[in-house]
Amino acid sequence: MILKELEDKTKQDLREYFQDRDYMVVTVPKDEPARVYVVKATRTVETARRIHDLSPGATVALGRAMVGALILTSLIKHATDQKVLIKIDGGGPIGTVVAEADGKGRVRGFVDNPKVPLHTKEVEGVRKVDLSKIVGSEGTLTVVKEIGMGTPYTSVVPLVSGEIAKDIAFYFAQSEQIPSAVGIGVLVDKDGSVRHAGGFLIQTFGGISPKVLDLLERRASQLPPVTAIMEEGKRPEDIAAMILEDLKPQLIGLKEVEYYCPCSEDVAKASLLLLSEEEIEEITNEGPAEVVCRFCGRVYRFDKKDL
Repeated sequence: MILKELEDKTKQDLREYFQDRDYMVVTVPKDEPARVYVVKATRTVETARRIHDLSPGATVALGRAMVGALILTSLIKHATDQKVLIKIDGGGPIGTVVAEADGKGRVRGFVDNPKVPLHTKEVEGVRKVDLSKIVGSEGTLTVVKEIGMGTPYTSVVPLVSGEIAKDIAFYFAQSEQIPSAVGIGVLVDKDGSVRHAGGFLIQTFGGISPKVLDLLERRASQLPPVTAIMEEGKRPEDIAAMILEDLKPQLIGLKEVEYYCPCSEDVAKASLLLLSEEEIEEITNEGPAEVVCRFCGRVYRFDKKDL
């Protein structure tokens, strides 16, 4: 469900509808050229954890990447099938991390090593996940945008931290020339399930007043971790209002977020038909050919007759 489908609903209707759902909001200050995106993706990341049977460390890594991909849909048209894919190759024990999201709020992802151990570090007396030790910090972030114009647009930037949020902010500054502040968090409970997952993006554009620019920069740097805010019961629209306090925030976009994989038998078969006849015959001589979707784990089997 997206904003234009909810125009006749009251504010209370919206809060009740999205009480147990994941969603993203887009908010702007009334008189300044800036945008704030805030996403809640707790159930979505939990779905990914269960599909891939992720360890806590892998859950945090893939969860942050998925939230990052959702944030990067700010670069494509909303409510469309246009897609953004991010690939993180940091050289860490988790291997490659991949996440893809579209303009309708659908997201999916996978990691090479779903059982990577959890690494932590102490920050001001508090133990926190050290994602750079899981993902690695010496490598690249690749962003691929499919906007229906033929060849996808691909941009590669070096990792600056391995924590994903800072790396995405660096991508915005380097490849899109948009000053941005990004915060992403995934909190894993004692049983390994996802307690909270979400993030925010603050962007400013030419013509913004120096006073408001300074205000937003300070708020971005002083904002508590997004999972800590969510733990207090705050929702995406509440977090956006905190960021744009006193700037007359206006909600201009809203959409549900879900884990979704569009793989199909036809897509799986097409991938096999890229092989030569000799390769297909060699595979099928040993039994049915299998194609496993890395995003959802679905298995497709084809015998000689099928191919």
